[in-house]
Amino acid sequence: MKTIVSTLVLAAAMAGCASTDPTPLVVECKVAPVAGRSGPALVGQAYGMAMTPLPLNSVQFGSVALSRTVAVQNLYAQRTPADVVQISVRLVSCIDTPAAIRMRTTFLRADTAPAESPSAWKVVYLQPRATAQYAELSVSRDAASYLVEIAP
Repeated sequence: MKTIVSTLVLAAAMAGCASTDPTPLVVECKVAPVAGRSGPALVGQAYGMAMTPLPLNSVQFGSVALSRTVAVQNLYAQRTPADVVQISVRLVSCIDTPAAIRMRTTFLRADTAPAESPSAWKVVYLQPRATAQYAELSVSRDAASYLVEIAP
C-alpha cells in the first residue's frame, strides 16, 4: 500500500512536467528594420530590437531550453496583513540530475511602472524529479502585479 501511495504522489508531481501548453513564456526579440526615424525625440518609436509583450502575474523563462528542465506547477499571490504582496512558485524538476536556477521578481504598480527595484536573484536548487519552492515579498504597498523571472 505504501508503494502505491508513493507512486501516486510521484505521478502527480511529474504531471507538472507534461505541460499541455507547448509554448512556454519565453521572450522573443526581433530586430526592427533600420528605417529613417522621423519626428521629435519625445515621440515613442521602435529602436533596435522589439520583443513580445510579457504577460503580468506570470513566470518568464530565460530560454526554451530552461523551460524544458523545470515546470511551474503552481503560482500563488496574496496580500499580507501588512498590505504587501507575497508570491510563491512551486516548481517541478523535469530532469534526472540535480540543477540550480536563479529566480527574481519585479513588482509593478497598477500603471505597470515599477513599484520597487527587482528583488535580488535567488538560487533555487532542484533535486532530480522533485519539487522546489520560491517565494518573494514586495516591499511597496503600491505593488499591484508582478513578473517572476527564471534564469540558468
